[in-house]
Formats: sequence, structure tokens, C-alpha cells
Amino acid sequence: SELAAATHLLWDAAAMADAVRAREAMHSTALDNGIALLHPRRPLANILAEAVLALGITPSGIPFSNDGRLTDVFFLICSTSEHEHLRILARLSRVINDVFFLHDLRAVPVAKTAHDLIAAREASMRTA
Repeated sequence: SELAAATHLLWDAAAMADAVRAREAMHSTALDNGIALLHPRRPLANILAEAVLALGITPSGIPFSNDGRLTDVFFLICSTSEHEHLRILARLSRVINDVFFLHDLRAVPVAKTAHDLIAAREASMRTA
């Protein structure tokens, strides 16, 4: 949430982190492919200027799921409404459904490359 707050679109990183921890305590958002789609249970419009998507990649997986599977790619979805949250989640789910894309994402050297890779993947899905 600190990374998302650096955009100045998220005004209260601590509140977002608390909401995400509470959501994760209910059930992990970690997927079988080593990706976690972190988000609060309900959108927090009162601490956001607009939707923010933050990405964190660890050099090696960490036990994050309820069953101890390793997770190394973390997306934080911060949205201002349920509709927006579902739209972001649906688009992101389509993007991460490609094992070749995930391999490339895990290998990116810098944040700008990750951003460009995600944008290109999403653009290619719109034209397909």
C-alpha cells in the first residue's frame, strides 16, 4: 500500500493495508500460479482519488496462501466502487492467465518494463 500511496492517488496507506490484511484473514487471494490479487473486502473510495493498481514481485516465492503455496507476484487492487473493482479484477484475471506472460513478468528488471509488459498484454487482448 505504500507503493500505491506514492502515486498520491491513495491517501491512507495504513488504512488500505489494514483493509487488505482483514480481507486476507478471511481467505487468501493467492492463486495456484503464484499470483496474489490483494484487495480490501469493499472498495475504499474515501481514501482514493481514483483506482490504483500496484505490483510487487519478490525474487523468490513466499508462503502466502492458506495452504502454504508460494507466491511471488502481488497485485494490489485499489478501487472506488464495486463495479470498478470487478472490471479491474476481470481485466487483470485475463492478463495473468498466460504462463508465457507470467514468465516474462517475473523476469522484468525494472518497474517501467513491468508496466509496459502489462500494458502491451492488455492491448493485445483488446485487438484479439
